[in-house]
Amino acid sequence: MLKINLKSFLKTKLHTAAFISLLASQSVAAEPWVDSSNIFLRVNIQYLADMGIIKTPVTSFPLMWHDIASDLKTIYQVQYDQQTQQAISYVKHQLQLAKRSQKNIKLSLANENKRFTSFGDDYREKNSLQQSTTFLSDKFAFKIATSYHNSPIDGDKIRLDGSYGAFLLGNWVFSAGMQDKWWGPGWDTSLSLSNNARPMPALTLSRKSALPLEIPFTEIKIPWTVTTFMAKMDDERFVKNTLLWGFRLNFKPIESLEIGISRLAQWAGDDRPSDLDTFWNVLKGLDNCGGNGPSQEECAAGQEPGNQLAGYDLRWSSSLFTQPFALYFTSFAEDGDRKGGLSILGEERYQVGFDTSVYAFDSYWKLYLEGTDTYAQCKDGNNGDGTSKIGDCYYEHHIYKTGMRYQQRSIGSIYENDATSVVLGVVSQSNSNTQYEFKLRWLQLNKDNHDKDPDNNFVGNTLTPIAEDMLMISTKVQHSYRNWRYTLGGDISQSTFDNSNEKDNNINVFFTIEYNL
Repeated sequence: MLKINLKSFLKTKLHTAAFISLLASQSVAAEPWVDSSNIFLRVNIQYLADMGIIKTPVTSFPLMWHDIASDLKTIYQVQYDQQTQQAISYVKHQLQLAKRSQKNIKLSLANENKRFTSFGDDYREKNSLQQSTTFLSDKFAFKIATSYHNSPIDGDKIRLDGSYGAFLLGNWVFSAGMQDKWWGPGWDTSLSLSNNARPMPALTLSRKSALPLEIPFTEIKIPWTVTTFMAKMDDERFVKNTLLWGFRLNFKPIESLEIGISRLAQWAGDDRPSDLDTFWNVLKGLDNCGGNGPSQEECAAGQEPGNQLAGYDLRWSSSLFTQPFALYFTSFAEDGDRKGGLSILGEERYQVGFDTSVYAFDSYWKLYLEGTDTYAQCKDGNNGDGTSKIGDCYYEHHIYKTGMRYQQRSIGSIYENDATSVVLGVVSQSNSNTQYEFKLRWLQLNKDNHDKDPDNNFVGNTLTPIAEDMLMISTKVQHSYRNWRYTLGGDISQSTFDNSNEKDNNINVFFTIEYNL
C-alpha cells in the first residue's frame, strides 16, 4: 500500500521555512492574510461585508487580504455615513500596517492561564515572550514566530506557534505552518475550529481570491472560497501522531447571505491504517459502524477509517428601520448513523446568534448575543436515540479517545462537550487609538456531571470532570501609540458545582505590551 509521507514532513515544524526566511531580504514585508488575533479588525471587516462594500466571504480565518484590498480601492469613502467611514478607515489603516516591515516583540503577563480563548484573545497561558518576523514577495510569504512560556500546561516552553511559509501560484496559496484557524460566524466560540487550542503543524491549500462563479445566461455571480488542510496532532494522546484533515467552503449566493460548509476528520496515526484507500474512505464518509461504513464486526476489529465531524453555518444580514442586524446559525454534527440511510451526520449540535451595531458614548459598538449547545446524548442508547442522560459523545471517539483536542484543549468549542453557553458581548467599532471589549457569560459546563476518564488528562473533558455552572464577566481595553500597543483586561467569575455547595470565585488579570520594530 502507498503510504502518505505527511508525518515526516510535518514533524520538521517549519525548520526549513525558518532558515529560508532568516535569509530573506527584509526590504518588503507583510502578511497575505488577516489572522484571528484582532477582534476589532474583524468587527469592522464584518460590518463592511454586511454593508455590501466587501464582497468576499469573511467567516473563515486566516482571511486573505487580497479581495478586501481590491474592494476598498473601488469605493468613494466620503459618500458613506460616519460609521461606515470609520470602519473603512480602520480597515485601511490595518491594511497599511500589514504592508509594512513586521518585526514584533510581545510580552504577556497574567496571574493565571486563560481558561477560555475566544477570537482576538491575547494569550492562552500566563507569562510569555514572543518575537516574530514576516516577509512577503510576489510569490512567497514567511513568518517566523518564536516564543517562550514560563509555565506551559503541555510542557513546551519554546514554541514556533504562528510560524508559516507560503507559496502563491495563480489563485492558490500553498502553505506549511502552525496557524490558528477560526471557522464560522460566531464571535465568542465556534463549534468546528476556534482559537482555543494551540495551532497544529499543517499543510494547507487555500483560494487566494473569491473570484465569483457566474451562472450562465444570468447576471448572478457567487463569490466563493475554499480551504483544506492536513495537520499532525503531535501531542501526547491515546493514538499518537493522528492526522487531522479539514475542509471548508464559503460562498455568498446573495449579498446579504454567507454560507459555510465544514468537515473535520481524524485518521491514520500509530498502528492505524494510513494508506490512500483509507483516506478515500474518509472522504466518502464510510466510517459509520453498521450504517454506510464498516460492519459492527469490522469496527470491533478496529477497521473504522476515521472520526469525523461535519456541518454548515449561515449568516444573514439586513436592516429594520435603518437599524442593521444579522442572524447566524451553525449546525455541526458528530459522525454516526442515527438517522439511517446514507447520512454521515449523527448528533448535531447548534449555535445561534444575533448581532447589531449601536451608537453610545460617542462611539459605535458591535453588540451580539450568542448561544451554543454541545450536550449530545448519544451513549448507552439505541443508536443515539436520547434514552441515556449521559453525554461524553461530542468531540469524542472510541478509537481516537483523546478526541478533537490538541495539547489538552478542545479544537472546537471553547466550552468543551456537554456544555451550554449564553454570551452577551460588546466590541468597540471606532477608529480611535483606544478599543474596548466586554462580555457577560452564563455557562453550564459538563452538564451530565460525568467524564470519560477523570484521572486522565488526555482523555475526556479538559475543563472540568464534574458539572459546573459559571457566571463570568470579561473586559479588555487596548490602546495603540505609535509603534506600541498595550492591552489590559481581566475575568471575574463565580462557579458552583453539582458535587459541592461551595462557590468558587476567581479573578484573572492580564497585561500585554507589543512593539513593532
